[in-house]
Amino acid sequence: MAEVGSDLITMADIARLAGQSRSAVGNWKARNPEDFPAESGRGPRGPLYDRAEVTKWLEASNWLDRRPPEVAAVWSLADQLRADMTTEDAMSLILVLLAVMSTSSRSEWKRIEQARPGELDETLRAVVHAHFPFAEEVMPHNRLAESVAHAVSTFSSLDRPHLALMADALLNQTAEWMGPRGGEYLSPLSVRKLVVAIAEAVGSVYNPATGIGQLMVDVVCAEQSRVTEIVGQEINSRVRAMSRLNLAVHHVDAKVALGDVFRDDHYPQLRADRVIAVPPWSQKIPVLERLRDDPRWLWGEPGSNDGNVAWIQHCLYHLADGGRAVIVMPNAALFESGRAGRIRQRIVKSGLLDAVVALPPGLFTTTGLACAVLVFSKGRPNAGGKPTPTLMIDISDVAERHGRRTTLDDDLIDDVARTYHAWRAGTAPTSEHIAVAQFQDLVANDFVIDPGRYLAVPHLQVDAGGANRRRSQLLEQLEDLTLVSQDADAQLKAILGARR
Repeated sequence: MAEVGSDLITMADIARLAGQSRSAVGNWKARNPEDFPAESGRGPRGPLYDRAEVTKWLEASNWLDRRPPEVAAVWSLADQLRADMTTEDAMSLILVLLAVMSTSSRSEWKRIEQARPGELDETLRAVVHAHFPFAEEVMPHNRLAESVAHAVSTFSSLDRPHLALMADALLNQTAEWMGPRGGEYLSPLSVRKLVVAIAEAVGSVYNPATGIGQLMVDVVCAEQSRVTEIVGQEINSRVRAMSRLNLAVHHVDAKVALGDVFRDDHYPQLRADRVIAVPPWSQKIPVLERLRDDPRWLWGEPGSNDGNVAWIQHCLYHLADGGRAVIVMPNAALFESGRAGRIRQRIVKSGLLDAVVALPPGLFTTTGLACAVLVFSKGRPNAGGKPTPTLMIDISDVAERHGRRTTLDDDLIDDVARTYHAWRAGTAPTSEHIAVAQFQDLVANDFVIDPGRYLAVPHLQVDAGGANRRRSQLLEQLEDLTLVSQDADAQLKAILGARR
């Protein structure tokens, strides 16, 4: 039996190199038996593989983990904790530890670090309660295992300035573990970057679908941020607690109310300079049927199946004059018919729709559906008594694949944001992916706001002589094939006749 040497690694080692679980590596091997590196020996824990071959294969498959050491450390810790608790508990506990370490004094953290194994559970819970009483809701109910002591020890060896980076890494990767459940309150990093770049947040900011607080952190921590106040609301108490922990790690002072924005709007008087949101998509909201004459329905009362336009109207209601709202919606919101379509038509007629950016499918872990960024501005001028044009950008087919995920690279995000802001400043866009839809164009398309409808169709130069020559060639080929087919039929009949 071979010994594990520096050049031979196990399946667990491969998982660490890739930043994935061992089961994921097992799936790769099962699905790619001919492509996966061959075994180079056997060890006490199973097959061994040549490190160089594995590294080369991971690089070719775009699976090699190139994360900073702090990111790799928190990911490895989370994977270890998942052996003793659920994925949600592991993520929540690490977020709690990061928040406590970020806000506590060194003596308090030393108290946790030096707690005896039998006292760690009680000591940690006491410190957490002192700083974040609400965090008890996200702490594991069972007594904390030894793996938590290892996590505390690991965090103690890291620099505090890296805690925010570690929290970002944890949350950005958690959706991989949790699938649709995690995607309900975790948004892709590239989508958030695009929202922040377009919003250029100033003054007061409102996020009615806070989730775990990532978008709020991004807006406040963006370069040249001029945010003076940020508030939000979240319907799920556990998710709200995690958002407050995430905000604490990043030292972001924000208010996050608990409750359903439709049933219990905590900020009815708020008119924010910026509204940013990645709300639930195509959501069925029964309470809407009981909200007749609600002041938010300026463009029409939505039914229980009209969640998309209900969210849009809620955001616009809370937008200040001269403000900008940036909302991520499914493509269905661009062309829904019926009551939702009529509400969309009235919003467009009011001149609020500033821009639409069509995004590719596969950006979100919850769904493969394509989506779009809708940009609304209050106070846009009229053009000859009609709403000013709307900028249409279609990048639905220019995104990149990284592993199994679709993402928007930073250069593309910068290009889109730069185009939008230049257009706002009066510069006409020039690109095959961009169009400016006049109001009459929107009317002609029944107020469907899918950018693909407004892009110019490239003019094809037709070579008539070449087309005729090609037609003659094809006719000759067809004639030859017909003769060959007839000859084959005759031979087949002769063969069948001989057998009789």
